Amino acid sequence: MFTGNVTHKPDSKSRVAVPAGWRAAHDAVLTLIEATSEGYPVVKCYTRDAFEQKLNTIRSQAEARGAEPGDIDRYIGLITGRCFEAEVSSQGKLLIPKAQRERLRVTDSVVLVGRGAYFELWSPADFAAVNSPDAVAKIELDKLFHILS
Repeated sequence: MFTGNVTHKPDSKSRVAVPAGWRAAHDAVLTLIEATSEGYPVVKCYTRDAFEQKLNTIRSQAEARGAEPGDIDRYIGLITGRCFEAEVSSQGKLLIPKAQRERLRVTDSVVLVGRGAYFELWSPADFAAVNSPDAVAKIELDKLFHILS
């Protein structure tokens, strides 16, 4: 399970260190997909198994809602078409390709954020913005559970 967050500076080869606890129990190859979170660009990083489970969940939930098989295939195709695989090196480093670095606006550091079954890559400024007290105060579920505020 990916939990917590850490900020690292990419090395000269644009690789970032993955926390040891995150890489110890997982396959060295990750499936990465460009996405957005609250309007900010992120890269979601799944293990192969977690990504396959995610696609299976999407398919089964879409089928349960009566979606057409062709629509389901197109949607899954859009997702998989935006993915690429990246290997965590034996030194525990993940290469962030140039296109993704530019999209995230990562220059001197990147935030790795645990999301349970996967983790995300964020620019520090964007991550700070979605975690500001004002941003947290707008989360309806936190008004109910009072975990973050």
